[in-house]
Amino acid sequence: MVQGLGVGLVSVVDRAEQQSNRVHTMIEWAREGVERILLIVLGSYAEIDLCDLVRFHYEGQHQVTRVFDQEGPLGISLLDRGCVLGHRERAIHEPHSHSSRYDFLGYVIRLSSTVSYRQLVEDALQGRCGIRPTGIQTRERVWIDQTAFVDPSVQIEAPCYIGPRARVRASVRIRGCSSIERDCDIDLGTTLDHTSILPNTYVAPGLYVRESVVDGTKLENLARGVELDLGTAGLLARIGNPQPTASGRPVQVSPDQELPLSGAEAQQS
Repeated sequence: MVQGLGVGLVSVVDRAEQQSNRVHTMIEWAREGVERILLIVLGSYAEIDLCDLVRFHYEGQHQVTRVFDQEGPLGISLLDRGCVLGHRERAIHEPHSHSSRYDFLGYVIRLSSTVSYRQLVEDALQGRCGIRPTGIQTRERVWIDQTAFVDPSVQIEAPCYIGPRARVRASVRIRGCSSIERDCDIDLGTTLDHTSILPNTYVAPGLYVRESVVDGTKLENLARGVELDLGTAGLLARIGNPQPTASGRPVQVSPDQELPLSGAEAQQS
């Protein structure tokens, strides 16, 4: 979305970097002639029309425009070159310093917890936000990547997402807006119910995993608010990129079937 505005320079900076270094970088851009700087602090998902934000900023001749929703600032700011050079750290970091307020009323979710992450996954699978899962839509609201291996005995209840190179073995059951991300391995007879499996995760056979997010050896149960490390019990594991085996068969999909969008029209901030 940012590149769709015609932005020629995009920089991603780790939060661990010192604030003074980030400010110095922005000041250097301004000195080199960059007229406007769009600053996005990651931490929320917001489907903002950045073109409208730029229009609001330009037409109002604002020095700094900050984006707010009903809960407060979203960490998105548009700063003019002169303001960055003139006020420096104050202009960049003080929320009320020479700034105008852009109120956003669209879809926003703050990714401050595992619960909010699960909510975003469910909203995407249910079509309540602009994210569209990648892969082939094998039937209504079921997306499976062409490189995934799914045993014919697997039971899938929509909506569901199975990502690249994932392996789902015999007699697995997937239900309740569950998602399996890339390079995961779900072993024989396991049931996933309202659950997200994060990349490179192995789930042992015969488990019933409900209302949880699983990441490697760690399982966080959202209903009970507890986090467990099941690696020592051999129930979960962190794995590398799996290779196809005889235990799974490639999903049969039509190569000319239309691919859904992958969130290209949504803005993550």
